[in-house]
Amino acid sequence: MVYLEASPPDLRHEYSFLFNQNSLSFLADLIATFEADYDKILQERQNRAVTVSQGDFKPIFKNRHILSDWKINELPKKLQNRKLDLGDCAPSDKQHLVNALNADVQGVQLDFDDGFCPTWENIIQGIYNISQAARSKLPGMQKTIEKCPVLMMRPRAFNMIEHHCMIRGRKVPGALFDFALLMHHNGKLLSEMGVGPYFYLSKIESAEEAALWNKIFIWTQDKLNIPQGTIKACILIENILAAFEMEDILYAIKDHAIGLNCGIWDYSASIIQKFGHNEEYLIPDRNKYVNVGKTFLKNYMKLVVRVCHDHGALATGGMVAKLLPKDTKTEHYQNVKKAIQDGKASEIQLGVDGFLVFDMRAVEALKELWDQHTTKENQVHVLPNIAQVTPESLLKVPKGVVTIEGLRHNLNVSLLFIYHWLLGKGTFIYNQSVEDSATAEISRCQLWQWLRHKVPIENYENQLVIYPWLMKELQNEVYRASKRYCKLYIHKKLIMIAKSFLIEIITSRHPPEFITTYLNDILHSKLGHRLIGKL
Repeated sequence: MVYLEASPPDLRHEYSFLFNQNSLSFLADLIATFEADYDKILQERQNRAVTVSQGDFKPIFKNRHILSDWKINELPKKLQNRKLDLGDCAPSDKQHLVNALNADVQGVQLDFDDGFCPTWENIIQGIYNISQAARSKLPGMQKTIEKCPVLMMRPRAFNMIEHHCMIRGRKVPGALFDFALLMHHNGKLLSEMGVGPYFYLSKIESAEEAALWNKIFIWTQDKLNIPQGTIKACILIENILAAFEMEDILYAIKDHAIGLNCGIWDYSASIIQKFGHNEEYLIPDRNKYVNVGKTFLKNYMKLVVRVCHDHGALATGGMVAKLLPKDTKTEHYQNVKKAIQDGKASEIQLGVDGFLVFDMRAVEALKELWDQHTTKENQVHVLPNIAQVTPESLLKVPKGVVTIEGLRHNLNVSLLFIYHWLLGKGTFIYNQSVEDSATAEISRCQLWQWLRHKVPIENYENQLVIYPWLMKELQNEVYRASKRYCKLYIHKKLIMIAKSFLIEIITSRHPPEFITTYLNDILHSKLGHRLIGKL
């Protein structure tokens, strides 16, 4: 028995397209087949969390000495050049999606995760838009889907629940909901055209989780009569525990693998999540001290590259979040362009095969950068020296200070992310950069950690990050944000609700594993209904 909430009034056509007897039967079968495996994955995550919190976790590279002579299946021609993907493309934003499909890049990350707010309207609109694009019917597309950048679909991760759908009396995992509908409506079609189906898989924590996705792929291909190995996926290594077994993760999905991806903000936040109660792992001002030049991130990226290239897979770097100024003739434009190119040049030199970019106007600058470094489709031939990369080195966080600017930046990003989420948006622009759940994660994790350890503020004599002082700073930022963003009464109420949620998150004894899980669940709770219902 499948229970779905009713269609939003303005999406009745999209709703009826997505939810028919065949698609619901497919969804129900997939959930019934893998629900027990999914539950086991969540239980294993909780067990690992207990092990870590009790201080019993020992960082080791799992099985690296065993898994040596193997390769992933050869990649389709469309996937061999992965230099540029557009990232944080919310598929519910039709105009943004159309612009991305018309862009001169290799792929488009259709994101239901970091850059997305999973309201029921957004989910329905997003999956429908992808289905229209797969059929070359999305208004505004200038090319058929075969000639567009490849669709790199990114379902929600295992942490999210779809609160609007119940099967056999239980709300379903968001990841399986997204994957089932995307595959049912588009998998066979994309396969027959030779342009998919391809995926990004986020927030993987272990090889067992990658193996579950592999089982889901095999079952789905069999169910939809798609040749085995057609589905391809790139796994994001954005969790410190996943970093210790990234070779096993790649091996677990090798028949369907594209490669691995680096995400430095989620990755850094995970270190705080897992080990941040220990002052030894205190991460200083991220804008000043957290970049790929630091040992813990440089070794992490080198290891991702080497593991991928040893096995014929592709390694993807992080996303360019900075936006280019609109006036191309100014010195400021040239400075920002150079900063973007310099930052990504260091990743290219480490051996990455590509990275993501948000601002479509930055594509040309990044293509210039790639042309300066290589004429080949990828850099699989580059094998970084990882002799000095030890498990301990991945946890060697930089020493440094906390600045008042960095603290206020984290307050703003955390606060405004929650505020925009309440508005149904997964991204927003702040200080000429795109912010999403990844930057919100590191921002709120740092605030929690600095408060817990009463960290001193640079150039503020005897000032520590303590609760009364931090609340005063937060209130100042709420006031500034309210003046800038809140033109309507409802917006002023939402910023105050965002403030309440943020205080709860950063003062919790055990903060939520993911900010999106917290928001998604609380907004569907009685408390959430009371708060929003008053507006």
